[in-house]
Amino acid sequence: MPFPPPPARARARWWIRSACGLAALVGGGACFSDRPATAPEQPVTGDAVAIENFAFAPPSLSVVTGTTVTWTNTDDVQHTVSSDDGHTFDSSAFGQGQTFQFTAGAPGTYAYTCRIHPFMHGTLTVTAQ
Repeated sequence: MPFPPPPARARARWWIRSACGLAALVGGGACFSDRPATAPEQPVTGDAVAIENFAFAPPSLSVVTGTTVTWTNTDDVQHTVSSDDGHTFDSSAFGQGQTFQFTAGAPGTYAYTCRIHPFMHGTLTVTAQ
């Protein structure tokens, strides 16, 4: 003789427990890591950016209006410093030991890239004095 089906409430609890258990098994491991949590990098103040190892260092710089920022290429290949908006600043290619300068004008946040190596990104944040 077959057993009668469980009441609807018991079936619902079983499904919820099963779904939660499956979720814990499948995706629960993604919630834990041995790496420390990191926040987005805050802009550094100053007036200099080094281009080294195919990266802008610091990647984010904060300056006040009127500051002249200098990018210095320490790599043995040419790079550019070009604002992503296409008009705020744009260097020509410059080689090792050479510099590019830009005097910050209007406040805002300006993303920039090396046109030769488009994986290189930086951000210049300009604030009012």
